[in-house]
Amino acid sequence: MCTIPMMFPLDFYGKIYVLQDEKGNTVGTGTRQVCETLLYIITKPLTPSVSDSKEMFVSQRPNVRAAITI
Repeated sequence: MCTIPMMFPLDFYGKIYVLQDEKGNTVGTGTRQVCETLLYIITKPLTPSVSDSKEMFVSQRPNVRAAITI
C-alpha cells in the first residue's frame, strides 16, 4: 500500500493515466499532464486564503451599475 497518491498508466502506450489516493481509490483519469496537475493540487501545502485576511477592505460605490441586470 502506498502512502502518497500515485499515477499509473492505463494503456500500453502510456497516453491515459489514473491517479489513485493512499487507499487505492481512483481520484481521476486523464493524460499524464492532467494527472500531474491533480497530484500537485492534492499534495501542495495549504495556504491561508484571501478571505481569511482581516486587512482586506473593499470600497463600495453606490452608483456603479451591475454587470448583469436582474
